[in-house]
Amino acid sequence: MIFEQHFVPGLAIASYLVGDEKTSQAAVIDPTRDVETYIQFAKQNGLHIKYILETHVHADFVCGSKELKTRLNDDAQIITSGYGGDDWTQAFADRHVQVNETVEFGDIKLGFEHVPGHTPEHIAITLYDRSRSDDTPWLLFSGDFLFVGDVGRPDLLGDDQKQQLAHELYQSVFQRLDAIPDITEVFPAHGAGSLCGKAIGSRRSSTVGFERKFSESLRPLPEDRWVRKLLDQMPLSPPYFKRMKAINRDGAPIIGPELPGQIRQTAKAVRDRVCENCLIVDTRSKEAFAAAHIPGSISIPNGQNLPTWAGWVLPYDRPVMIVVDDPNDMSGVTTHLLRVGFDDVRGYLEGGIDAWEGAGYPIARLQTMSVHDLNRKLDAEKRLTVLDVRTEKEWNSGHIDGAIHLHGGQLQDRIDEVPKDGPIAVVCGSGYRASIAASFLLRHGFDDVTNVIGGMSAWKAADLATT
Repeated sequence: MIFEQHFVPGLAIASYLVGDEKTSQAAVIDPTRDVETYIQFAKQNGLHIKYILETHVHADFVCGSKELKTRLNDDAQIITSGYGGDDWTQAFADRHVQVNETVEFGDIKLGFEHVPGHTPEHIAITLYDRSRSDDTPWLLFSGDFLFVGDVGRPDLLGDDQKQQLAHELYQSVFQRLDAIPDITEVFPAHGAGSLCGKAIGSRRSSTVGFERKFSESLRPLPEDRWVRKLLDQMPLSPPYFKRMKAINRDGAPIIGPELPGQIRQTAKAVRDRVCENCLIVDTRSKEAFAAAHIPGSISIPNGQNLPTWAGWVLPYDRPVMIVVDDPNDMSGVTTHLLRVGFDDVRGYLEGGIDAWEGAGYPIARLQTMSVHDLNRKLDAEKRLTVLDVRTEKEWNSGHIDGAIHLHGGQLQDRIDEVPKDGPIAVVCGSGYRASIAASFLLRHGFDDVTNVIGGMSAWKAADLATT
């Protein structure tokens, strides 16, 4: 058997390709939208991708099944769950699996188990390598049902459904999983950092037996108590998750082999927005953004967290223009945005911010300060507001006395809660999220905004007081 795990940091997505040497056929499980990696791996290993499978309707990224089948341009079959009713049936699939169905090619046999809880239609996929065993599954592709050290969260569909889904998840964990032996290896759809679980472990695989013995989520408890524990202190989920569910149910638009948005735009064209209602997204470092940026632009520094924060804060009804440090960064930036459904990328500023400055157009700046400067100002400036944009868990682990807490992803909806009658010092863990939040404050007319460089990590390292 040929096996490949493809992992996307940041969103922490894990997808898989399994191939059979005898038939040279392969299956891809839970593909992302940037499908070239699967095509190239199959080509390099002499494999023909015959099956494309999804464990469930994903909420945190745009699935790549439809894109992959289009790119292959052959008889590949998309196979998805047949459970959950019309709202959870993916119309673009060629087949919907039901009870006792299998997919077989060469020595590989794939089985399907309905494991609702994270979502109503969720399935887990068992893999049997018949050259080794006909009746003991070697691998379990658990999707978002079972993670390393955690289970999938049941609250992403809203308060009305989370109780029912949590109880269904209990049944899946303690009844449906019973049929899987301890030695079966677990390969989930996400790793640490994903918001599809509450406390996913950092390893990218495990075994069913190890999880049964050591995962807190798999420790037997009375059902109501287990549900209460599961739902306690669940982190916020980004608003774009609902949009992803709809896109992945109906099927995303096809991208094709050429990435959109790889178009150079002059400073004049960017100033004129080249398209009505265009939003400028600055993906340079937080330090570069602070030194000089286009007025009204949104800071989301390039890196593995870009797609998550784009989903948190950017509107989907506006095309975007990108500012990059290096034109070679554009393919990565666009891929990040495509993964969370931002398809309307109109290009990037040719020559970067230097070209903008050289054209004589207005420049904005974001003030920065060290944690020591902030500590001194807290004593001297009584009107100073410290805005902490970290998660609730981070806030509870220690924060600056007197600070206001607003999760950075909720700032747009709650911006009226930020005082406008004095300076604002924005703090996060390191300065990354604070740069994003500060750019929104500047855009909304706050004129005395400062990013605290180093954030609470530097504050604690300097042994400054927290409460």
